[in-house]
Amino acid sequence: MPTENERKYVLSDPEAVLALWPPEDWDDVRQGYLPGDARIRRRTRGERTTETFTYKIDAAGRLIEIETGLEPRDFDDLWPLTTRRIHKRRRATTDAHGLAWDIDLFLDPEGRFYFAMAECEMPEGMDAPPEVLPELAGLIRYIVPRERQTEFVNSRLGDPAYVAALTF
Repeated sequence: MPTENERKYVLSDPEAVLALWPPEDWDDVRQGYLPGDARIRRRTRGERTTETFTYKIDAAGRLIEIETGLEPRDFDDLWPLTTRRIHKRRRATTDAHGLAWDIDLFLDPEGRFYFAMAECEMPEGMDAPPEVLPELAGLIRYIVPRERQTEFVNSRLGDPAYVAALTF
């Protein structure tokens, strides 16, 4: 099981971020949290849809992430049990150093963007990527310090009122 080690970046303009890549390069994501904080996610791009189940837990001083695929029927049966629900657009890419980046654009219930964030997934022990994804360099509004990472988790960012109250 991999140890999660991410660096998070708040981005300044969701519409400008969206325009960086063609529309077909973005996934539509529906994510919901189950009792006990596990989450399910459905990602759709064109005709391709994938469903996953994820559970994260702090253990022995590290955050362990367990993720597995779900059958569409299982996702559909679990969805009514979710509470905190998120709708977002996601662009996943790999940088020149082989590091994975997820760029998330959060949508409110009316379908308007209200927050943009990028996350770089790094090997355990790495503190920061060698460089910010070049396409995003001019749109970085805030580099989230390690001690504030828990304020910028999807389960919280899915609430537009919470995001509006964030200071940085």
